[in-house]
Amino acid sequence: MGRELVPEEIRAGTAYETVRGDERSRIAALQRYRRVSLGRVLSLVFQNRETLTAALEEMLRTQRSAEPDRVAAGVAAFNAMLPDDPVLGATLYVDVADPAELAQAIADLGGIERSVYLDIGGERVGGLPDAREAEDEAAGAWHISFALGDPHRDAWSTGAEIAVGVEHPAYSARVVLGEEQRRAIGADL
Repeated sequence: MGRELVPEEIRAGTAYETVRGDERSRIAALQRYRRVSLGRVLSLVFQNRETLTAALEEMLRTQRSAEPDRVAAGVAAFNAMLPDDPVLGATLYVDVADPAELAQAIADLGGIERSVYLDIGGERVGGLPDAREAEDEAAGAWHISFALGDPHRDAWSTGAEIAVGVEHPAYSARVVLGEEQRRAIGADL
């Protein structure tokens, strides 16, 4: 597993506000090649320690909280999303801004989180949704992990075609990763 987040490293309140502009620009650049658009309404963002730290800091800002117990609770929750080696972690998002349309999209796409896969050199690796999130499907975001074996990592590092896809009765998409995406996501292996 990547090194776990620790509360002392999380910037909240004034400490975060002073660096937020630069930090958001840095994270946006980092995430540029970690986000994969899957058709009209879905995207998959591959997460690592840096992206999860940034998400936690933004969450605390939104909650207007710098309280140590809230920071510690956030750290515990986000550490559960840090992938173990050799696992890639990602967040699947339903990208619909209107709340009513989002609710309808989630209803139409029930179980979509169990339909995501990686295709590594022609071999599918199914995504494993976080079971703890099953009760909170209304959010339109699910943490998904992909357990990769040595052959998958070898294929990734030697240039095999890598695709991300979703195959659901109501929605399907498949996207071949570009070289920049392969490098950015593959750096986590």
